[in-house]
Amino acid sequence: MVELLIRLKFTLGRHGSVGTRFFSLVMIALGVGLTWYLAVAASSDQVRSGLLMLALAVWASGWVLGPTITNGVGVLRAQYFTLLPLDRDRVGAGLLVTAFVGLGPLLTLVATATVAWHAWASDPATLFLGLLGMMALLVFMVSLSRLVFRALGVAMHSRIGMEIASLQWGLIVAGLFFGWMAVQPAFSAVSSLSREGLQGTVLTVVSAVPTSWPVLAVDAAAAGSWGAAFGWLGALGALTLVTVLVTVRLLAPSVAPRGVRRRSRPLGSRVLLGGRSLLPDTPLGAVVGKELRQWWRDPWRGLELRAALWTGLIIGVIGLIGQLPEVAPFAGVMALLVIGMGGANMYGHDGTALWLTVVGQGRDTLRADVRGRQIAFALLAGPSTVVLSVLAVVASGAGWAVPYVVSSLVVFLGVAAGLSILLSVVAVTPGVDPHLRVDANDAGDNQLQVWITLFAMPVLSSPTIGALVWAGVQGVPWLAVPVALANGSLAAWLLGRTAHLRLEKRLPETFTRIRYGKDVAAQAVPRSGGGLLDQLERGALSTNVDTKPTGS
Repeated sequence: MVELLIRLKFTLGRHGSVGTRFFSLVMIALGVGLTWYLAVAASSDQVRSGLLMLALAVWASGWVLGPTITNGVGVLRAQYFTLLPLDRDRVGAGLLVTAFVGLGPLLTLVATATVAWHAWASDPATLFLGLLGMMALLVFMVSLSRLVFRALGVAMHSRIGMEIASLQWGLIVAGLFFGWMAVQPAFSAVSSLSREGLQGTVLTVVSAVPTSWPVLAVDAAAAGSWGAAFGWLGALGALTLVTVLVTVRLLAPSVAPRGVRRRSRPLGSRVLLGGRSLLPDTPLGAVVGKELRQWWRDPWRGLELRAALWTGLIIGVIGLIGQLPEVAPFAGVMALLVIGMGGANMYGHDGTALWLTVVGQGRDTLRADVRGRQIAFALLAGPSTVVLSVLAVVASGAGWAVPYVVSSLVVFLGVAAGLSILLSVVAVTPGVDPHLRVDANDAGDNQLQVWITLFAMPVLSSPTIGALVWAGVQGVPWLAVPVALANGSLAAWLLGRTAHLRLEKRLPETFTRIRYGKDVAAQAVPRSGGGLLDQLERGALSTNVDTKPTGS
């Protein structure tokens, strides 16, 4: 069975995104080179020990975050095998074994071989400890990677778990925006680190990380403390064994129900129901109410919103403690940008529920559906980012930034509400249906939408940006607020109109994309030519990855 699973993994990888795999391998190869440089260029055994502990901790972090960032590309998912008559624990063990096959684990093994090099350079008699340590490290890192990836999916079934997953995503996205602030000093300090090594609190902290234990074992054996050496190595072995057993159990397919029975109505839904409802008794009001409930109740929808707010908060903190205090007041603006990225696959989040719209389509059904989603998006994203912006401005004491923040929030809210719904229609990418989701990123791949949003939002907001520059130079930045209001309103209306007209024209094709995957949907898209929307649809079909097996 293991051989079959490995073949399935390679088949899955061949049908994944070539660009994502290539970028990942390049980054891993660069990490291997840097790790060996630190090991070879270290001025002493003590310096090498500290540098290797830091490098191995970074490797473990990469393994933990990598599958989440790449949307689980190349990962065999347990739910693929739920209905097969196989022993579940055996399937879980087989899925874990497949994680050790590939260039990624091979290059990681080359990197962990620096532990054996450290042992040989410190005392050749400790080489066997270094060899055992490097193998245990590889097993620990890969098992921990699959454990975290799967545990995030399990955690998504609780509010606390969803908040933890949101915080992790917030850290990742904030690092992608401003991680260079930490990376640049680190690269500039590489030469000095090879001479002086780690000092003080940093060394104490990395020494406590489990990936440092084989290095500590080698150091203890080289100093003659063989009991301590075997203690460190035994502790890593025991932790690795526990990690493997827990991972195998989590990877085992499960047919347990996704949720638990509610005893009361969810918080926040009372204002949408009954005689006291604040929403009109119209198709538009129904869509707004449905969308507000879904953003609140669906963990995978909520993850997009909360991760964006965490991203803005973390960016604001980075600005306050870093070298960019001008960034801190715009924490809410950055959060709104990320919300626009996360909301650009709303129809993909709904899954095959679009079938209800197909069979119940009336004259104004699709207009109400699109406008209702836009209104709900604005009601959720607007107040939350305003609160975050107020906190950021007060914390930073940057009163000068208030008109700039207000103008940016107004225009970004309108542009994001329009652009997200348009991309949700044109570049929709299916995920696992909501009631069948298991992993944290089962809601669908939206990498193309993310990149388009990142570049299109500033372009579509350019009238407001130009007005802000002019008004700021004139000393009257508040004059840009009316321009931002007009810019955002026009963008929301025009992009929303384009979305519902496109949906009216290609509603069956959109449902086909969600239900049967891109291989079937590609047959209904012109192979060349067409307008900009057709090109975007072809780009989504060729770029985004389906996160579920296609239907039949």
